[in-house]
Amino acid sequence: MTTDDFGPLRYLPQDESTYERMTRDAIAAVDATGPALCRLAAVKTEGHTRDNRISVRVTGSGAVFDVRFRDGALRDYHHVRLGEVVTRLLRATQVRAREAYEREARALTPPEVLECERLLARVRQH
Repeated sequence: MTTDDFGPLRYLPQDESTYERMTRDAIAAVDATGPALCRLAAVKTEGHTRDNRISVRVTGSGAVFDVRFRDGALRDYHHVRLGEVVTRLLRATQVRAREAYEREARALTPPEVLECERLLARVRQH
């Protein structure tokens, strides 16, 4: 296998063992990141309305952990409006939590996987 990045990536039969090793190494590296990714998925992100009367906490995986109503929010919001506000707040907080998860997970991407991704990108370019 050639390592230059100029031109198409060519398959050569003698490279087969290298591809197999790279695949095994990438799979093992991904498996090793599993516990760290589970911890990241459990990290909580909080969101709240501008008036701070409604707050939510969700995990990096998007699970709703907590919804809190303060200072008469249940009494002062119309029930339809309350549902809309909570839904929008949950969705926005889940998006932020997911973005944080993906950013941190990307930082944990093993070099073996990055190398496989680089090679696949070369194949797709040509």
